Amino acid sequence: MLRKETGLAAMLVAAGSQTAWAATPYGGDGALANVLNSLFGRLDRAIGNLPAVRDYFAGLPQMFDFATVALLVGIVVAGVVAEQATRLVLARARLRVFERHAGESPLRAFLHAVGLDAVALFALWLAARAVAAQLGAPPAVPAVIAHQTLMGLIYWRGFNFVFRAFLRPNTPEGRIAPVDDAQASRLLVGLNLVIVLPVIGRHVLMFMMATGAPLSVVSTTVLLYVPVIAACLLLVVWHWRHDMGAWLAGMVNPKDTFHALKTAMAHGWWVAGLLFYAAAGLAAILAALTERESATRGLGAVESMLFLVLLFETLVHGKTRHLEMEAPTVTDVVAGCIKLAFRLIVVIVVVDAVVMSALGLMTPAEWEPHDRAMRLAAISAFAFYAFWRVVKYRMDRYIADNPLPVAGFVGDGDDGAPSTASRLRTVMPVLRITVGVALFILGGLLVLSELGVNVTPLIAGASVLGLAVSFGSQSLVRDIVSGVFFLAEDSFRMGEYIDSSKVKGTVEGFSVRSLRLRHQNGPLHIVPFGQILHITNFSRDWTTVKFNLSFAIDTDVELLRKTVKKIGIDMMAEPAFAKELLQPLKMQGIVDIKDGALIVRFKFTARPQNPALVQRAAIRRMYEAFPDKGIEFARPPGYGLYAPGLIPPPSAPMSPPPPPKPPAETPPARAAAAD
Repeated sequence: MLRKETGLAAMLVAAGSQTAWAATPYGGDGALANVLNSLFGRLDRAIGNLPAVRDYFAGLPQMFDFATVALLVGIVVAGVVAEQATRLVLARARLRVFERHAGESPLRAFLHAVGLDAVALFALWLAARAVAAQLGAPPAVPAVIAHQTLMGLIYWRGFNFVFRAFLRPNTPEGRIAPVDDAQASRLLVGLNLVIVLPVIGRHVLMFMMATGAPLSVVSTTVLLYVPVIAACLLLVVWHWRHDMGAWLAGMVNPKDTFHALKTAMAHGWWVAGLLFYAAAGLAAILAALTERESATRGLGAVESMLFLVLLFETLVHGKTRHLEMEAPTVTDVVAGCIKLAFRLIVVIVVVDAVVMSALGLMTPAEWEPHDRAMRLAAISAFAFYAFWRVVKYRMDRYIADNPLPVAGFVGDGDDGAPSTASRLRTVMPVLRITVGVALFILGGLLVLSELGVNVTPLIAGASVLGLAVSFGSQSLVRDIVSGVFFLAEDSFRMGEYIDSSKVKGTVEGFSVRSLRLRHQNGPLHIVPFGQILHITNFSRDWTTVKFNLSFAIDTDVELLRKTVKKIGIDMMAEPAFAKELLQPLKMQGIVDIKDGALIVRFKFTARPQNPALVQRAAIRRMYEAFPDKGIEFARPPGYGLYAPGLIPPPSAPMSPPPPPKPPAETPPARAAAAD
């Protein structure tokens, strides 16, 4: 912003300071001595013009009567009053817009509210222009000053219009910036000061030129008020540092990997702000003394681009999630590509402003090849980034659509969820990392090559470093290579139960170096790939389950075989077991006779995911069906001794014998007859 009032001042100072100053405290013929001699000489001349500056401002009341001053002040007053009155009239309509569209379409609500604010800005222009017209038309001095005042007012309120559209004090439903009501109100004041202070300095300079002030007086005045404006801007940065930090921190994604670092940088923005405005103030003073206004012009372009980036990032952050896309992640991809393209454009503009304008390192002809190379590098970086975001989106979508099985206990499992992952789903996380690293390396090398950097030493150095790392960490390389071959051979998948020669468990995850196995009892085993000698996969293709049951010695074996066969056919016909059973339950035959019982073997073939469930269901059905067919299971030896009425089993306590009954009493008559 400081460039607006110092760009022309530099030419004025140059015209008013052509006299060579030989008597300076710095002698010698060096370049630094010449620069210091010129600076201090012009500064001494500016200090000597202070009485002329005082006389100029003392004579201003004689140039303008009271009516002219009142009209000039009235331009600002009438414009601001008309704007505020229009905003007050349209306040109810603005609230209705937010109530109607803020929930369903915030972007539409934002555009409608901006349209209503534009009406208020148009009312400001009409009222201020009507007052300015009372002072006549140029080239009259009052008319020129009135036109300058009108343009400055529109410039200020135009920026206020933009800031208000993002902050919306006391209207949280229409606010885009991630701040609360109090912070929004304070930020609106601070941003207005950042705009108003340089505008005041610029129009002071234009006012002095319009009123015919001598060039020496103009240059001295510029040197007086530029430090004041720079100090005020530094105070604004310091006073509103926490509010702007809240704005910047609110746009950091909580799920970002570098969330803590980005949040700390957002809250510490004021350090860079103080340095920037201190450098801008120093550049403005030097521009007025050294006849070079390009430095302030370059810093002004940098400041404008920073404001533009802030507003654009805020708009994308607040509104892209409401775009109508096929999936939310598509919105993230589009927003990421748009933000990168905008940032690359800003970087190109900022580098151009700093190299050519602020520092003056090259002429336009010298900078043109570098500028072309920088644009090609930006296009290459954007192409690689866009390709990576699209590939990553498809991979993430595939991972989301194919959830992994959960190893271990699941309280309420989904019957339709897969018990094992596909081969592509298993290798997808490692494949995503590999593709990302490859694109980053190739894209980085291409961008550096476009910028004129010789990438051959980088490639050679990376090769030597990789060779040294491979020799120094042979076990790590062995683990990585072994893991690559295990994955290439499809030795295991997520959710499969395997035996890795040392431990067993369900594959819960893996990295480029190790495998994570969840034991059925809960412990998690982490096994480096290099330590796996062989893998036995219990969850691949099919499994045959064999189990034995004991039956009574007089069991009808043929009836048993037919009954079991019918049970197996019925289970194959049921939908719950049709997708699990590959071959029905059947009896293989008698395998042993032991302890007066027939040991009969049964078997079935099922998918390997959950054969125990099929076995339990088959045994339960056999237990329920056999009694109706007269088929009895074997009983332990001595079972018949514990039948009712016989000796109780040893485990039951013996009842004590009943006490003897007392003898019956003899009647007296019978006793007498006996005698």
